[in-house]
Amino acid sequence: MQDYCITKLIGLENVIVSNIVETDTHLEIFIETKPCHQSCPQCGERTRSIHDYRLQKIRDVKFREMYTYLILKKRRYKCTSCGKRFYERYRVLQALLIKVRTANFKEVAKELGLGHSTVIRWFDRYYTYKNHSLPQILAIDEFKGTTEKGKYQCVIGDPRGFKVFDVIQDSKLSTLKDYFRSLPTHRVQMVVMDMWQPYKILAQQLFQNPIIIVDKFHYARHNFWALERVRKRVQKSFQDKDRKSMKKLRFLLHKPKEKLTTREQELLQYYLELSPDLKKAYQVKEVFKKWMTQSNERNVRLNLEQLYQAIDESGLDEYQYMKRTFKSWEKEIINSFIYPYTNGYLEGINNKMKVIKRMSYGIRNFQRLRNKVLCSLI
Repeated sequence: MQDYCITKLIGLENVIVSNIVETDTHLEIFIETKPCHQSCPQCGERTRSIHDYRLQKIRDVKFREMYTYLILKKRRYKCTSCGKRFYERYRVLQALLIKVRTANFKEVAKELGLGHSTVIRWFDRYYTYKNHSLPQILAIDEFKGTTEKGKYQCVIGDPRGFKVFDVIQDSKLSTLKDYFRSLPTHRVQMVVMDMWQPYKILAQQLFQNPIIIVDKFHYARHNFWALERVRKRVQKSFQDKDRKSMKKLRFLLHKPKEKLTTREQELLQYYLELSPDLKKAYQVKEVFKKWMTQSNERNVRLNLEQLYQAIDESGLDEYQYMKRTFKSWEKEIINSFIYPYTNGYLEGINNKMKVIKRMSYGIRNFQRLRNKVLCSLI
């Protein structure tokens, strides 16, 4: 009972404290572990044959504002099959790993009285994570990690269970194929993604007839972009007075019609009367809004056809790209109205990962960035 309380107090579990020596400057805690079967790193055979012991002095986190050292009685085993001698693996830095979850390496080093490089070296050595499964509903997205592996990394998760599964070193199709081929893919029934063609190819080739869902944000912004292109083109043809004051029009064009004040309605109507193309674009935007807000699995296809018709009647080139994109992803867009899953959770995770990277002033080593992210989020 006494040993248990001591190990809990100093943040060490599954170790035996044999002695504690306190000096004026530091604290020394002598620890060891119980012998158990070990796997030989050379041949994989299990053994309990002990070859010898050695003492290792490990600088640990501060305790009662005193520098603390763990005097670990390291056990070396001998494989009875191939004769290989190897050390037992230890995990004695739980306190450090807990603090790394919420702070950068430099802050942890300063708080615990350790060297910056020491904290990074221990983190790289003792924190590892390997994903062995995939969810039934898989969400995939990319974020800008800027590591030595590439500018963009990929993150996968479960939008229903709100769980991050892994971070992949880049978003190349070949890398993603190699990664998913190493995992059991039979459980994946749905894939939520943005409108990037390699993700679609990946889902169709590696998963068994998955339902592909496009995140609503990624196709809704095509309407925003088309309307903005029309506004900028029209704005160039106005006189100086109208062109300068028209900069405020951007917010009025995208603001819901029912939320416009009387003054805003008058101003919006004034500019729409100045340009027939702008008026047509605004009408298409209203048809798009109706399709987004009033569609369900029964009428989504009919309302989408009405949107296509409104785009054709407008005759605006800026909306033709949007129509072609929607035609290419039509089935996946319609699925987003049938199934209630989006990439919203992963977008939030992407923001958290950017915060983690910014707190650390950037992490160029991909494996370290991945472990730091997963350590903080899982």
